[in-house]
Amino acid sequence: MILFVGELLADMIAEESFDTAEYFEMKVGGSPGNIASYLSQLGVTTRILSRVGNDIIGKRIINKLRQKGVDTSYIQIDKEYGTTLVFVQKTKDTPDFFVLRGADRFINLPDNDIFNGIKILHLSCWTISYDDLFKKIVSILDEAIKNRILIGFDPNCRDKIFKCGKVDKEKVKFILKHTNFCKPSLDDGVAIFGEKDYSLEDTIKYYIDKFHDLGVKNIALTAGKHGAYIFDGKDVIHIPSNAKKVVDATGAGDGFWAGLYYGILNGKNFVESCKMGSKVSVHILKFVGADVELNNKIWE
Repeated sequence: MILFVGELLADMIAEESFDTAEYFEMKVGGSPGNIASYLSQLGVTTRILSRVGNDIIGKRIINKLRQKGVDTSYIQIDKEYGTTLVFVQKTKDTPDFFVLRGADRFINLPDNDIFNGIKILHLSCWTISYDDLFKKIVSILDEAIKNRILIGFDPNCRDKIFKCGKVDKEKVKFILKHTNFCKPSLDDGVAIFGEKDYSLEDTIKYYIDKFHDLGVKNIALTAGKHGAYIFDGKDVIHIPSNAKKVVDATGAGDGFWAGLYYGILNGKNFVESCKMGSKVSVHILKFVGADVELNNKIWE
């Protein structure tokens, strides 16, 4: 079983600039919820620790996760703060977003029985973006380590989700040094370590070295159409993207995580698990949005 700790939210998506947009399409989810849903469809037991508002959006999120087979019994309901909203400007020239942070930043510490049967703990960067929340995550991390649970960390860090308006690199580094599995994108590398005017190959090597120097044991750096670059502690191995049809990239990164974890829990090594992650990701690219049906025929 995998325990996901992180944000559950609604994306409010505009196809026009925020200056002129009048209509927004709502998509409920959040990265941890997407990964858990994909894995549940593939037969992996998943559980989520998060917090949503006492509102219709929070109810929709919980119902959707339950329908996918995710254990939602540890999702908390906040009676003061609403469900977190992310407004997304999905234009080709200037994609942008801003966050109305709500209930997800007020997650309470659970009872330790939440770890019963857990093999992997997955953390999102959203969980370390406020000091009070970070302290709780450190407690959860400590308990997981005591129970010899493997740690996965999604460094999906952006300045706008942090209270101070900048990625708190010290908090990120603290989590990374305890991380067994990490799947940064090139954008994540830029957000954490800064942009580099290198060739693609040198840029990838730079970011992988940076993550490894901080203690990460296994790294899958995804680079869009260029595929993924996998570091297993010894070598960097390139997995090319086999995507023949790209309709929408939403959820592709979450799909990679799902396939990766599926492989790990089924005894595959990190490189083979990442190949499974790439396979799920390519499948999700064929559809609009992250709400994609999966089953084990994907491995055929």
